[in-house]
Amino acid sequence: MEKTAEDYMYDDQADERDAAWAESELLKGGKTDAVLSCPQCLVQICFVCQRHARFADQFRALSVKHCEIREKELFVYGRRGLLEPKTKATPEQAEVFRLVECSKCQARVGVADADGVYHLFNAVAGM
Repeated sequence: MEKTAEDYMYDDQADERDAAWAESELLKGGKTDAVLSCPQCLVQICFVCQRHARFADQFRALSVKHCEIREKELFVYGRRGLLEPKTKATPEQAEVFRLVECSKCQARVGVADADGVYHLFNAVAGM
């Protein structure tokens, strides 16, 4: 019996291979509280993250996808815990954060600290 074009297009093992690839490449074997997407263009930016203990809409992660760190845009925590641009008057012992943007649409999605941890507070959470 000769195979048709439809036979070549169907792969009954494709879902299993795709799931194994996603597990090994995207999740790296870790557990995640959510899969995060850019709020503007909805491209996925993080596959393994941990939800903040007090703020349900904030996450931290060790790696992100489709994001760029703006090395020259520095922020520190202000008097009320809000991020504000770093100025010359800022004490040097204050922890400095760098702006993280979506590389597809340049939406601001969070900040990165000096230890390489991403703090994502402007992202859409899903699973």
